[in-house]
Amino acid sequence: MMTQFVRYAPVIALIVDRRPRSILEVGSGSQGLGRFLARRFVGVERDFTDYTWVARRPSPWMSPVRADAACLPFRAATFDLVVMLDVLEHVRPATRVELVSECVRVARGTIAVGFPSGPLAESHDRELDRWLDERKLPRPGWLAEHLEHPFPTAGEIAGLLAGARARVRIVANAWLPAHRAFVRWETRPRGAAYSALLADLLAPTEWDWWRHRPWTNGLRLVARPLAPLLRLLDRRPAYRTLIVAEC
Repeated sequence: MMTQFVRYAPVIALIVDRRPRSILEVGSGSQGLGRFLARRFVGVERDFTDYTWVARRPSPWMSPVRADAACLPFRAATFDLVVMLDVLEHVRPATRVELVSECVRVARGTIAVGFPSGPLAESHDRELDRWLDERKLPRPGWLAEHLEHPFPTAGEIAGLLAGARARVRIVANAWLPAHRAFVRWETRPRGAAYSALLADLLAPTEWDWWRHRPWTNGLRLVARPLAPLLRLLDRRPAYRTLIVAEC
């Protein structure tokens, strides 16, 4: 899905630039980074159902670990990069401190934490909920959880990371008009299928000459050089805030 690819795009750029030897993704779901990047990583989830309530096969690039994100089963300073995207808005504000603290504990290098943030993002999700209801479309599980708690703020999360890392930078992610268009496009099966195809064409995933049709590989040759243009969506007003903390 394009909404997911836009979410991961700045983290993928960070990985390509810094080349961390070990990566942990907290709250990865069944695919996580492996959906868009051919790179080994550890993924932590309480389950791998992706809101389907049926266990799904994890990405072949992932070493899946079932665990509570508030009590990660790893030693301190284990991973060069710890990633946690779109997790904090799903939990109570009091729990967010525990989750971020665990990310800090197990990271020995960089931490990247992304989450929907700000009144415009909250208004977008409430508006989306009304839009789905008017069209008799089902409310996805992730949206129901978004509406349950107030969104984290950039200052709140940056403050938790500032004491643990020397440099903290805040990146706007998912330009709101584009995010709104992608989300609505993906609410219907045909739109979701086309969105998933476009994300696959743009993402730096592993090439599979035997499984993919010749026309798909041809489209990838055309589309993939355009992928850096997605960085134009890292601008305000943004749906998501990405905070990157480095030593």
